[in-house]
Amino acid sequence: MSSQPVYDVIVAGSGAAGGIAAYVLATKGLRVLCLEAGRMIDPAKDFHTHKFPFEWPYRGQGKPGQYGSLPEGMAWKIKAWTDHLYTIPDEDPYAVAPGSKFTWTRLRAVGGRTNFWGRGCDRFGPLDFKPKSLQDGWGDDWPISYEDVAPCYEKVEGLIGVAGSAEDVFNSPSGPHLLPPFNPRCGELLIKKGAEKLGLKVLPITLAVLSQPYDGRPECHYCGACSWGCDVGARFSSLDVLVPKLQPLRNFTLLPNAVVHTILMDRHSGKACGVSYIDAETNTEREAYSKAVVLGASMIESIRILFNSRNRDYPNGLANSSGTLGRYVMDHVSFNIIEGFFPQLAGRPTTNDDGPGASCLYIPRYNYGHKDKKNYLRGWRLDFESGCRMGPGPGADLPGFGAGYKRKIKELYPAACSMRGYGEGLAFDSNYVEIDPDGLRDRFGIPQVRFHTSAEYPHAFAIRDEMYGQMEEILKASGAEILPYKKVAPYPLGAVTHEAGGCRMGDDPRTSVLDGWNRCHDVKNIVVVDASCFVSHPEKQITHTIMALSYRACDHLAEEFRLGNV
Repeated sequence: MSSQPVYDVIVAGSGAAGGIAAYVLATKGLRVLCLEAGRMIDPAKDFHTHKFPFEWPYRGQGKPGQYGSLPEGMAWKIKAWTDHLYTIPDEDPYAVAPGSKFTWTRLRAVGGRTNFWGRGCDRFGPLDFKPKSLQDGWGDDWPISYEDVAPCYEKVEGLIGVAGSAEDVFNSPSGPHLLPPFNPRCGELLIKKGAEKLGLKVLPITLAVLSQPYDGRPECHYCGACSWGCDVGARFSSLDVLVPKLQPLRNFTLLPNAVVHTILMDRHSGKACGVSYIDAETNTEREAYSKAVVLGASMIESIRILFNSRNRDYPNGLANSSGTLGRYVMDHVSFNIIEGFFPQLAGRPTTNDDGPGASCLYIPRYNYGHKDKKNYLRGWRLDFESGCRMGPGPGADLPGFGAGYKRKIKELYPAACSMRGYGEGLAFDSNYVEIDPDGLRDRFGIPQVRFHTSAEYPHAFAIRDEMYGQMEEILKASGAEILPYKKVAPYPLGAVTHEAGGCRMGDDPRTSVLDGWNRCHDVKNIVVVDASCFVSHPEKQITHTIMALSYRACDHLAEEFRLGNV
C-alpha cells in the first residue's frame, strides 16, 4: 500500500451519479480517482446517430436470435446502433428468482447510461420527499426536504444545460434559469387543447437538450436520435460535458476498464480505505486506496459492491446492520402506449418532426388529494408524441396488403399520435435483490445478483386502469381516433430503466442504510449517490434527482474534508 498513491476519494462510476460526484469533488480541489467499469468511447466512432434502418442488415434489429432472449423492455434499447455498448443479458446473465421479473439494463462505458438516456429533467416536489406525512400516511419520508435539494437542482441545471419553462404547477417545481423550451409539433398542440378542455395543465417538457448554444456546445440539430447517442454534444451526457471539464485537472484521474467489486476496510479505524477492482483488459485483480469511497456505479452495481464487501464485522453485507440493504426496490408503474391518429392531419405532406428526440409537452401530475375516493396511492404524469418519425406510423398496424395498403400508410403517417404515462411505484420490503445463493458469477468472476421483484401488485393495477382511462379521455377530447389496443400487466421493474431504492436514506440506522448526506450509517466515509438511495419513487423522471443528490452529498463530503472530519 505504501508504494501506491492514496487518493482523497475514489468514485466508482462515471455516469449521472459518479460523473457529478467526480466533478464536484475534483473542482473542490480533492484528489479524485474515478473508476469506470467500461471503456472510453469516441462519439465519432461509437455513435451511429444518423444511420437509418435501411443502412443496416436486418434493418438494425440484429440477425434473428443474435441477442438471445431479451427481457421485457430491452428490445428497444439493444439494436445495431447500440449493441456494442449495452451488456447483452445472455452473454453476461443475472439471476431472477422463480415467479419474479426484472429487466436490468447495463451500459459499461465512460458516461454510463447518460450516453443513451431519455434526458427528462423533472424536479421532485415538496410532497415527493415527504409522502408519508404530507400525502397519505403510507411508506416513509425522506430524511431531507425539497428545500434541502433545490439549490443543487439549480446547480445541476446550470452545469448540464436544460431547456424548459420556468412555469410550474403544484408539486412540480421548475428551475428559474432554464433555456427556452422546444416548439411543439402539430399533434402535440391538438392534445394540449384536448387536455385543457378537461381542465388539465400542459407544460413544456424539461429536457437536458440544448435549445440554443450553451457553454461551448452547439444547439440541438433535430436529428431525433438521442437514444443512440449524440455526436455533437447537444444533449447532456457525462462523457460530453463533465469528462472534458475534469480531464485537464491535475488532481483528477479517470481509469476506464476498472470493474470495482469490493470496498477495502481498515480493521483498526473501521473506515473504508480503498477498493478492489478487476482490470477488464487483462482480467487481473488490482487495488486502489483512498480516504473515502463514493459509490455511483448505478443502483444495482452499488448494492452488489456493498454485498460483495461483506466481512467479519458485516457478514450480511458492508454497512448492512439494518438488514435493509437490497430491499425496497422500486420503479414506475408503466405499460404499453395507446396509439391513434388525427383525421384532420391525415394526408398532409410529410415533414421532419424528429425535433429534440422527445415530446415537447407533457401533463404533470394533477390528481392530488381525494385519497378517500381513490383505490390507489399517489398519481401519475402523462407524455405524448405525434408526427412523422422514423417508424412507419399508425397505418402499419392496420390490416391490408398491396397498393391500397401502402396508400393508407402514407395517408396516416403524418397523423400519428400516442400517449404513455408513469405512475408512482411503491416501496415494498418484498421487492429486493441479493447475491445469487446458487453461486452465479459474472464474466469477471464477481458474484452476481438475484432479483426477487414483482411489479404486479394491487396499487399498480389500479393506477394502471385509471391511467388507461385518462389517456383515452384526453385523446378523444383532442379529436384523435384511437387504434385498438390491449391492456397489459405493468411492465417488470427495470423495464423503463427508472429503477431505484435498495440502499435507502433515513434518520434511523435500524431501518435504512444511508443518512441524510448519503453516508452509510455504519461506515461514514462510504457515500452512495445513485438511485439506490431513494426512499420513494414519484411519477417524475429520476435522473435529475440522482444528479442533484450526488451534487449535494459530495459538496458536503468536500466540506467535511476541509474541516478535517474524514
